[in-house]
Amino acid sequence: MPMDSTDTLFITGATGQLGSFILAELLSHLSSEGHSGPILCAKRSTSSTQQLDLTEHFLGLQPGELTSASNVHWVECDISDAHQVQDVIEEYCQTNNLDLPTEMIHAAATINISPSAPQTTNNEQLADQMVLLGELLGVKHFTHISSIAVMGGTAPLGEEETIGPEHFHPNRSDAFLSNYALGKIAGELRVWAAQAEGISISIVRPGVILGMGPKANAPQELWLRAMNSKRPIATDGSSGVVDVRDVAAIAVKAHRERIQGPTIAVAENLPFYELIEKMNTVMGNENKVTVFHAEPWLDRMRAVGFLRRVPVIGKFFTPQVRIMLFSKTKYDGGSGAELVPYRNVSETIDDFGRYLQKAWR
Repeated sequence: MPMDSTDTLFITGATGQLGSFILAELLSHLSSEGHSGPILCAKRSTSSTQQLDLTEHFLGLQPGELTSASNVHWVECDISDAHQVQDVIEEYCQTNNLDLPTEMIHAAATINISPSAPQTTNNEQLADQMVLLGELLGVKHFTHISSIAVMGGTAPLGEEETIGPEHFHPNRSDAFLSNYALGKIAGELRVWAAQAEGISISIVRPGVILGMGPKANAPQELWLRAMNSKRPIATDGSSGVVDVRDVAAIAVKAHRERIQGPTIAVAENLPFYELIEKMNTVMGNENKVTVFHAEPWLDRMRAVGFLRRVPVIGKFFTPQVRIMLFSKTKYDGGSGAELVPYRNVSETIDDFGRYLQKAWR
């Protein structure tokens, strides 16, 4: 049964890059019909509206069209504690004469795929607590934004392989997974467990999301490198990439139609050097990209693998880093395309790059 657009909807992550575009999608500023019911947005007391302000500006909206829409309600809470959030929501809804949420979209996440990312991640905790909140509120449907990081194939490193929505191997050795991937896998496992217990769920697995936002925010690291790097380097490994607007549209449509299987949001699979070259060009960085090819650099990195035990620099010589740099896995984004046609990645890079050149001055 499709979502009723008059239901009360609770969203996490609305002050972040993807969440701000999901909110814009729900308010009919992108491709979807608007959600006419109350939209409760989780917000930390310390959260900034800078991303939301930039998203409004990028979309050509008037200031406040996202942050102050008549049916948008900002609820200050700590989403790492489901019981605290439940108390805050119940009090807010009672005070403002609103029905309790019957739908949830969990888009909040910690984004850090670097080798220096801490071993403990709160992505698992956030997913666990938000699923618990859904259980406490008795929601009709729960949509979780996961990642292609949870997927894995069987091809040796350096060989090409295409994997689809059915690929999910949480029993892979921890020794070959980044801490980011481990957290996203654990989070998704919690959502699948909730489905087994009877909760209706949708899961969206985006690739590398190309978007825009404040300089200091983690999702903009690639743009900063493209703008500032005097010696840009990349490998011939690859990953799936997608426009943030398309991920937002896919997430909302999957939620509204209650798509039960996982949906992959990947528009194109690009070699890292090609992605960096495209981003450099639009950001005006004329420095030539130095490409490290799997042959011979993969074997060279394996040969010095013993350096992983060296303090500080060791994290750059681990199997996880080699996999991240040289994997040629391709992701089948057809399940996302069935819901929303993808934008061309070159046009995406041009749109956001040109905007950020002006916004970051």
